[in-house]
Amino acid sequence: MEFFKGVTGLYFALGVLASALVLEAIMPWRRGVKISLARWTRNASMSFYGFILLGMLPFLSTFGGALIADAHGIGLFNQIAAPLWVTALATIIAFDLVAYSVHRSLHKWYFLWRTHRTHHGDGHIDATTSLRFHPFETLIRAVIDLPVVFVLGLPAEAIVVNFVVLILVNTYTHTNIALAPAVERVVSRVFVTPHIHRLHHSAAPERLDTNFGTVFSLWDRMFNSFTPSDRLREGEIFGIEGPEAITPDSFANLALDPFRKPDHAAIPKTAAADDDSEHAGREHASHKHD
Repeated sequence: MEFFKGVTGLYFALGVLASALVLEAIMPWRRGVKISLARWTRNASMSFYGFILLGMLPFLSTFGGALIADAHGIGLFNQIAAPLWVTALATIIAFDLVAYSVHRSLHKWYFLWRTHRTHHGDGHIDATTSLRFHPFETLIRAVIDLPVVFVLGLPAEAIVVNFVVLILVNTYTHTNIALAPAVERVVSRVFVTPHIHRLHHSAAPERLDTNFGTVFSLWDRMFNSFTPSDRLREGEIFGIEGPEAITPDSFANLALDPFRKPDHAAIPKTAAADDDSEHAGREHASHKHD
């Protein structure tokens, strides 16, 4: 419980980020990429703004919600006895399924895409991209996560475990590293790997609308939105092209991105894809035996 208090959680997150950046320097997937402290700072600023926003609205945090649910006996796990490993696993699975659904919605509806577009505007994917979420998107996710806490009665300890897992996964799936091919084939059958998530950051619309999972790749496989990691091209272009691109990639443009609707603006999609990308998902799913 003390982990979530004070700045301990922040130190943990910074430690994970630092370790990821070191690994990128030692074993990069894409070599020759120059370090840009200005870009790193811009990416980090988005999480900083998000922390401030939720800091002003602490009742929206899942941890705060868990304490309220426990005090009033609200939710499933406040009615039945269950060990921490059960509630922690249930928390990770429940939040990841909700995150998958929210993620698809952020790509489906333009008014939501305008908050998520900030994350996809990064032309180079590395560990700092995991920080590049507009505070409006952070708020949307917090509002949607909170009912899950009350319905399931998730304990605060399980929320902390989920926080640790999410920080680790979100950071490392954005890193500019790659697993050994044999390890990639095994791990990607259940979990999201850097290659799987890297495909989701492709500028190609047919890849952008796939691989929405955060922790588990199973949701994409189940709901026909999976692209196998072996489809990743060495020269893959990341970010957003066309009128939706954030130009220039400045502090002001990142902060004001949700208010921007350029001429001919639209969520990037292939001409043959329908609104929810089911066609693209089915096509990729038919080749998923890697």
